[in-house]
Amino acid sequence: MRAAVLAALFATALPPLGRLWVGPTLWDRLTGAASLNVRIALALAAEAAFAGHGILLDVALSYAVLGFLGTVLVARFAERGLR
Repeated sequence: MRAAVLAALFATALPPLGRLWVGPTLWDRLTGAASLNVRIALALAAEAAFAGHGILLDVALSYAVLGFLGTVLVARFAERGLR
């Protein structure tokens, strides 16, 4: 079960990785990075559930919050442009 869940998360991480790599605009790359951050946080949470390590849930939550803040900061910077 553990391998199936992690394989499914890896499979769903491939399209955002492609969007991050190929995306012609900054917004495409930002969307790919945000989606990839979500997948990594989900993988950490799944590992915490399977292994029984509660500390990984704290790490997953912290990673998700930092990923969200990074996405918001880059989006605000990109929207303002270089002034």
